[in-house]
Amino acid sequence: MLLLLFEIYNGRYALDVNQIIEIVPLVKFKKIPTAPGYVAGLMNYRGTGTPVIDLNQLMDSVPFEDALSTRIIIVNYPVRNKGDKPLALIANNVTETVRTRLTKPPPAGVLMDKSLYDGEITPETSEMIQWFDIKKMLPENEITLLFEDEE
Repeated sequence: MLLLLFEIYNGRYALDVNQIIEIVPLVKFKKIPTAPGYVAGLMNYRGTGTPVIDLNQLMDSVPFEDALSTRIIIVNYPVRNKGDKPLALIANNVTETVRTRLTKPPPAGVLMDKSLYDGEITPETSEMIQWFDIKKMLPENEITLLFEDEE
């Protein structure tokens, strides 16, 4: 399995690349006045208004850092009765993919760096990485509302 590693304010996360449509640099987006604070706005993704979620704001109430390694990860988000829809996630330090022997998330949802790498364990590969489960880590009821006016 290939995983994308990235950071949110409170730590490192891993996302299965099979859930990713595309990774793009930060672009301008339109604010949605009545949306929750973690909804950064809407971006034009291939001609479609796509909701943008600030993962830092969602997880730690701190806005994303506008840095060179900050990216927008476009994922397939399963919306009830509508199928998969593109959803944009802003994350920091989106710089690395790792091939692992894992075939599914670990039971606790947390893995150690060493379980990702086949090589020698170094101080840089000893921290915990949270598995980023799109359905569990994003508030489904609120995210679904962002797609309500589509048709």
